[in-house]
Amino acid sequence: MVDSILKAYLINLDRSQDRLQRMFQQFEKAGLAFERVAAVDGKVLSDDEVARIKRNAGWKEPLTRSELGCFLSHRKCLEQIVQSGEQYGAIFEDDVRFSGNAKQFFQSDTWIPSDADLIKLETHGRKVLMDKPVTIVAGQYSIARLRSQNILSAGYIISAKCAASLLARMNDAAAPMDHLLFTPACGFFNEMKLYQVSPVICDQAGLESTLSGERAKEHQSLPVWKKVIREIIRPFLRLKTAIWGMYINRFTSQRWGPVEPLVE
Repeated sequence: MVDSILKAYLINLDRSQDRLQRMFQQFEKAGLAFERVAAVDGKVLSDDEVARIKRNAGWKEPLTRSELGCFLSHRKCLEQIVQSGEQYGAIFEDDVRFSGNAKQFFQSDTWIPSDADLIKLETHGRKVLMDKPVTIVAGQYSIARLRSQNILSAGYIISAKCAASLLARMNDAAAPMDHLLFTPACGFFNEMKLYQVSPVICDQAGLESTLSGERAKEHQSLPVWKKVIREIIRPFLRLKTAIWGMYINRFTSQRWGPVEPLVE
């Protein structure tokens, strides 16, 4: 029986019925009511649609068709959250799995900070900068302001007010959805009160991702000289980041480190 306070919107391609069936089980486990949102398949977008979106793209590289489909699918979810009249909504992609403790987060919204625009429920696994936690849930889960890049957009809670602001921005500039939300250089990150749950309460289940594949191909297509320069400067950037991280952890109230992984 589903008795959640929050409502979820699940992005799912019409041709991915196997994923939809798996997600029924995941949402039942999490005690979370959800509405399926038919994902936009970037592969079937017309050339005119692709050209129009790329012409407005607020991103340094051309978007792949999968990135465009992802962007437009999240936009559909945001529109539904704004129209729902609810204060918050949760958006999930159809390759997530939930923690065994996720249910307690969806049966109440009292744990959500009063100023929160967006709460990220997953992580990309790398180190991030976070403030001191403002809330501890069930003695185990911290809720803290996220201050640095933490890409992936497979699971997050967003306020209707923030969704409306984001929709206005999306009409002017397209970017890969996870970067639009969680990369400071894309601009919108710095305008939000963005929080991170740690340990995460959902992560990606390791299913094949077309989006990741296309990004990997683009990454491999870099000119040789760019790859050489990247590899030369990589160790110096890592050293700089390591020294900066040690300073943050020792002399400030913030923390530089990985978000704790999902507890099954």
